[in-house]
Amino acid sequence: MIRKIKKLQGGSLLVGALPKGCKLCAKGSKMVLFVTGLCDSSCYYCPLSEEKAGKDLVFADEMPVFDEQDIIYETDAIRGEGAGISGGDPLCTIKRTLDYIRLLKSKYGDDFHIHLYTSKTTASQEDIELLQNAGLDEIRFHPQKDDWSGIERALESGLIVGIEVPAIPGQSEKLKQIATRAEELGLSFLNMNELEASETNFESLKSQGMRLTDMASASIEGSTEVAREVLEWAQKNLNSLSVHFCSASYKDAIQMRNRLERRLEQTMREFEERDEDDSLLVVGIIRAIHGFRLTENQLQQIHHILHRQLGVPANMLNIDTIRMRIEMAPWIMEDIVDEIKTSLETMGRLEMGIAYEYPSWDRLQTLFEPI
Repeated sequence: MIRKIKKLQGGSLLVGALPKGCKLCAKGSKMVLFVTGLCDSSCYYCPLSEEKAGKDLVFADEMPVFDEQDIIYETDAIRGEGAGISGGDPLCTIKRTLDYIRLLKSKYGDDFHIHLYTSKTTASQEDIELLQNAGLDEIRFHPQKDDWSGIERALESGLIVGIEVPAIPGQSEKLKQIATRAEELGLSFLNMNELEASETNFESLKSQGMRLTDMASASIEGSTEVAREVLEWAQKNLNSLSVHFCSASYKDAIQMRNRLERRLEQTMREFEERDEDDSLLVVGIIRAIHGFRLTENQLQQIHHILHRQLGVPANMLNIDTIRMRIEMAPWIMEDIVDEIKTSLETMGRLEMGIAYEYPSWDRLQTLFEPI
């Protein structure tokens, strides 16, 4: 019987059933736990930023992790139902990875779904057993060589096992071979991700003759077509393996948006508004002009003037010592902007306006309207 290709949001495609890890990702309820930038592989298409690649750093979504409570904070901030452990390669820091799996399972219970992504298809029996005993639910392998002994060990352990690879233009036959072998072994799924360019991999991709689909996106021309060819082949030639193509727009427009919406609902403060059209927070900002930075003492002075002299309620103000700025209710800033400017004349040149920012830890700003 020929299976159907299901069209998902954002141009994603599916034959079979979506892995549980992907279902939670689509809801925005999976926290991405980047456990290290260290990796034994050297994929020319690796999109990791210079900040992370090759560096032993930890991030929970966009938040740098300095202790375990940072991981718990970010998971709570998105009302997390699971975590996806990535890198680099999490097996390069196996002890840390195991500690984090135990932490999350201990805090949130057995139903908290954890999947892990690794290139180590030769993972040892010891590592597989340690991961399984720690509470890992699902493991996704990115094959770099023909030796799949670690994949076979993972299957024998009882873990849900799948393959996750980029859909590289010109490699449809290789992807079909991977899918055939995965089905023969009894794996659950093959995930193909749309190949995307980044600041760190663009030159490598270009040297391979690849180019962007268009100037408005980072997706690589031909990636979607290769994935579609494999899916059309899979529906006729495979019986049990689920095959999923995850598009770049699906990740951005669906997964990311849903996660940000969950985080916005949990972390929005009383002096912030939300944008009517997108998952953005709207807040009034006072900061130094570009190229300069206010001191903590200056921030305290501005806060004192706004609160004591202009009567702005304390709960409508905040000193942000990470970005060295004053945050305040945008509706109040707009109402008394002239008084603010007059009262802060002695503070030197300042920039003030309404900022539109994602509710992520790094508060990525999409628009700033000076007033």
